Amino acid sequence: MRLAHSLCFLALSALASCDSPSPQFMHRDTATTRVEVEGSTFSVHQRENWVEVYRIGFEALPRVPVILARAKIAIEQATGCKVVKGSLSGDQAIQRAEIDCDAA
Repeated sequence: MRLAHSLCFLALSALASCDSPSPQFMHRDTATTRVEVEGSTFSVHQRENWVEVYRIGFEALPRVPVILARAKIAIEQATGCKVVKGSLSGDQAIQRAEIDCDAA
């Protein structure tokens, strides 16, 4: 029984750390970069002027405003582009934004 619990925990941990992008970012033109900001690790998927970001790793009770602020920094570091004001949305796990590479 203990082995079953251990295997279940390992399987759930593996799934929780998955950062596969949504279908519109599963394209050969999608660039993926990992960035760490203030203890949060993000996987930034960029295609054209859009990004989809996954916070990976464990953090106890992360607050949405804190994670969104860190995600914005991660996006700008990974892409070299500015996040379009008002376009960043998401929750503690997944964030999306439009970027403007001409303004960088």
